[in-house]
Amino acid sequence: MKKIALIAFLVAAIGTSSMAQLRKTTFTFPDTEGYHVLKGDFHQHTIFSDGQVWPTTRVEEAYEEDLDIICLTEHIEHRPHLNELTSKDHNHSFELAKAAALKYGILMFQSSEITRGMPPGHLNVIDIQDANKFERFVNLKNTRDTTLVTEALAEAKKQGGFIFWNHTAYPTINNKSTWHPIHEDLKNKGLMMGIEIVNGERYEPTAFQWCLDYNLTIFSNSDVHSTMAQKRSADEFKVLTLVIAKEKNKASVMEALKAHRTIALWNNSLMGRSEHVEPLVRSSVTFRLSNINDKNGLFEMVNQAGIPFVFEFLNVTKNLSIRDDVPCSVHANSVTSLSAFVDSIPDNEIKVRVLNVFVAPGKCLETSIPVILNR
Repeated sequence: MKKIALIAFLVAAIGTSSMAQLRKTTFTFPDTEGYHVLKGDFHQHTIFSDGQVWPTTRVEEAYEEDLDIICLTEHIEHRPHLNELTSKDHNHSFELAKAAALKYGILMFQSSEITRGMPPGHLNVIDIQDANKFERFVNLKNTRDTTLVTEALAEAKKQGGFIFWNHTAYPTINNKSTWHPIHEDLKNKGLMMGIEIVNGERYEPTAFQWCLDYNLTIFSNSDVHSTMAQKRSADEFKVLTLVIAKEKNKASVMEALKAHRTIALWNNSLMGRSEHVEPLVRSSVTFRLSNINDKNGLFEMVNQAGIPFVFEFLNVTKNLSIRDDVPCSVHANSVTSLSAFVDSIPDNEIKVRVLNVFVAPGKCLETSIPVILNR
């Protein structure tokens, strides 16, 4: 009995020690219009395809970065470490990581990457049931052969999977995003439901416009192969897909993806449809007038989001005088104060252009931010 108790103690101690080594960094956005804003990375690799880390490492990294959702999208065709592994099962990466995901509260969808030449290029299939079934559509003599790609994606759809096109400028000779007839065909058949407009350090404005034109879901993913720490040291910013979901569960996430309620986060900028980014900005930022004494006071910008915002004021009235000739920024989770002259109580909202929030390529969000009088 003592031996059994000792073993149980050691197992518990090891688990506690492992979790104690992790350093979670809080990175949040406020709820918006009754929805939760979940942080997802839907394109990651491990040693079970061409990545460099074990599957559970991806879960621990997600915990440290305060992510809600990850997908281990292992290549079906490209597995350079296969000779070093005892398991050839395409589902094995997911199976190894799912207990850790449950432990750390990370939603994880069973996923794969269908890797072909361009066109159509590489496509992720997420929330599938069995990745092994895609192998029969691969030409082992030429894994880039596109002959059976439609059949492979049809199998993903049959399994209930969600399909999106990755890094639209790769693999191409001219490194340029191009919409090919096969992409039109896949879209029309429901075999391409979204596009990755950001892949790691690269943002594709053309792909953003395609999402708007063709009613496709917007994705922004790391496509990490190394450790996330190495990726961050290269990129120096977070690359995430924000999912506007009713609840933090798989069903709500999938419902949001199908309804196109996503926003790309890249380089402290947001790219998305106006009906999604505008409520997020308005939920995140409040303007506040305080310390008013003999018409002098403070104009405060309060930001509850994990990223900064940069504003250009569009309708500051004569009643309220603040410097509006240059853009003004407020850091993440902080307050920025400006000196203000208040002749009388201004309008309840101030119209702004948000210079790091885009509703189309090159087009910034214009909205109104509530003003609170803090007497």
